[in-house]
Amino acid sequence: MGGSSKKFKKAEKSKIKLKGAKLPKGANVTKTNFKVRKIVVPDQLKQRNLTNAAVLSNKNLTLKDCLAKLKLNNVSSKIEGLRGVREIITKMPSELHRMLSSVVKDVTSLSIDIEHDVRRDAYKTLGCILAACGQSVMVPFYEVLLSFLRCSMTHIQSRIQEDSLLLLDVLLQYLPELVVANRDKILPQFLDMISKLRTESKPGRTLTINLDKQSTSTRWRVKVLSRLTGILKILIDSKRTRNESAEPLEEPVSVAEDEDNPFASKVPDYQPDKAVQINYTFDRASTLFLPIQKRHLYTTCPMDVLFRKSTGTDKDLSLGDRVDDGRKLKMYVEMLMPVLFESWLEVRPTGTGAEPGQEHALTQEAAVTLELLMAIFIQLWDLTVQYCGETNNDDMKRWFREEYGAKFCTHILGGFPYYQSGTETKSQQPKRSKTTAPILSEKTVDDHCYRHNFNICYFYCCLHEQFRGGKKKSQPYTKIVEYVKRCVMNWKFRGAEATNLLLQVLRYMLLDTDCMQVNQETRTLLQTLLEVYITAKLPQDIRNRILVLFCDIIVGSDSLWRRYGQELFTLWLKMLPNLLCKPSIDMEVLKALLCLGQRGNVPFLEVLEANAKQIVANMEMIRVTNEGEQGEGFVLICNLLFYVRKRELIRELIDFDAQGLKDATQRERLCSTLELKLGMLQE
Repeated sequence: MGGSSKKFKKAEKSKIKLKGAKLPKGANVTKTNFKVRKIVVPDQLKQRNLTNAAVLSNKNLTLKDCLAKLKLNNVSSKIEGLRGVREIITKMPSELHRMLSSVVKDVTSLSIDIEHDVRRDAYKTLGCILAACGQSVMVPFYEVLLSFLRCSMTHIQSRIQEDSLLLLDVLLQYLPELVVANRDKILPQFLDMISKLRTESKPGRTLTINLDKQSTSTRWRVKVLSRLTGILKILIDSKRTRNESAEPLEEPVSVAEDEDNPFASKVPDYQPDKAVQINYTFDRASTLFLPIQKRHLYTTCPMDVLFRKSTGTDKDLSLGDRVDDGRKLKMYVEMLMPVLFESWLEVRPTGTGAEPGQEHALTQEAAVTLELLMAIFIQLWDLTVQYCGETNNDDMKRWFREEYGAKFCTHILGGFPYYQSGTETKSQQPKRSKTTAPILSEKTVDDHCYRHNFNICYFYCCLHEQFRGGKKKSQPYTKIVEYVKRCVMNWKFRGAEATNLLLQVLRYMLLDTDCMQVNQETRTLLQTLLEVYITAKLPQDIRNRILVLFCDIIVGSDSLWRRYGQELFTLWLKMLPNLLCKPSIDMEVLKALLCLGQRGNVPFLEVLEANAKQIVANMEMIRVTNEGEQGEGFVLICNLLFYVRKRELIRELIDFDAQGLKDATQRERLCSTLELKLGMLQE
């Protein structure tokens, strides 16, 4: 053994040492006098189809080659394969349908890849695939997509869980029907990312702490809740679309009786989604009547309507027993509301500052969280209202109000109104890691938190049905009215979103409720809005919307108008006919004025008669904006003049003022309308 090492050393010493020595001048040149030859495989040329370059990626890879790269362990190979799939889909989408099953499965499987870059590229590629195929083609692959979505949501690695939200974004954008159809499977595991069940047999949940050091628990909950708003939005839109896009009513087709089958039913099958049409064509010569009974109105009554389950307390039922739509909706509300309230309790402002109102100042995280929570609250309420409208039963709304009205006032309305604290300087901002992104940087939060506060006002009114008619003063409602009044008097908003929210809150508080009572706070709010409309210089579109709101209050219910006090509207009503003497008027405003004339509003008609000649003289010059058809606005003005009550004035308009119109069609239309009214007055 020892001799072998000596032999090795001796052999090493005997080698030629070139250190420090140089080769001769002719011996250090590389020889290039050898021949090379390309290796050509004919089968590969056939597969690549070089005659049609559209089915190849930029690196001359076929779709099959790209899919083969996805199964390699090399990260760069997977990314190159995904990029090649996108390039081929962009060049020739029809090539995708030949191998759609393999493409969907291979690309979706990378959504749980251990490498972050591969997952992001897989989501991008999956979006291209869904956009190229459409929803109808992807129906057979719903289970595959759903399986990988749920797998990524429940993955043991937090990074893959976080990226599962990106996969959900892709499905929400391109396959909303998949999310709607499988919401019962997605929502529980979706909520498991930020909460856990209190007990396995009940839907109540409590928050969990995120142990990931790269992002805080609040930041993670904001990401999850922002996707929850997307899920609820498509759920609401799907129900609205289903109700609006109902098929046109048709006469039921008579089915021939099967004489050979003695057990054939003589009663047509019940079709719950198909409405019944009563065919009636107006005939001037025949007697006017509507038939009460029709042959096709005899249908079987569905048993699920007669024996519909109540919406009372059912805490003893398991989750599997809640199969009714109402019970499912109630289960969602019971799952979400405790989690939402706890999320707010963790970020709401605590303690009192030296400055007055400092306890209401929100940090950026608290402001973003509050905005998301209010959006989810309102979406859950909209789903409840939709369900109550479909079932013609308000039990669910009453339960929602009783269960969460007091909690909302305690937790969220206690610090109302809110505003966002000043932005931090660069020296005060903590260092942020490269992987940590700012919270919802794409949507800025206004300093005054108008969106947050207006949504709080609206949701409070939804939760308290008789907010407008309480005899005793309610401190929360008084606080809300004072804030809305302050915003109305200082109508200065940067964006249209805050303006739309304020007008929505005003309409709901002043009109859109079943309550016919009016307390002093609401009457004061209406008076403030009237004063601002008359005195302030508001944009014309805002003035038009406020005017339509006032007209709806007057026309919608006589009792509500009288409870507000007719004297409040007298000065405003006398100003309205002057709008017809201006160069332009909006179509919606014109319709509102016509409604006032139809209802015979005396103060309005008196000023209309006083300005009738000026209105007729201005009919050729006035421009009606937002017309559906050309000349529709002129017809409405003629119809409005139909409600003039004085005979002498009508004769003067026919004989003198109407003759000044140059257009013969307009002149004939106005004269025929006024002559019809004159004939009715003479009778």
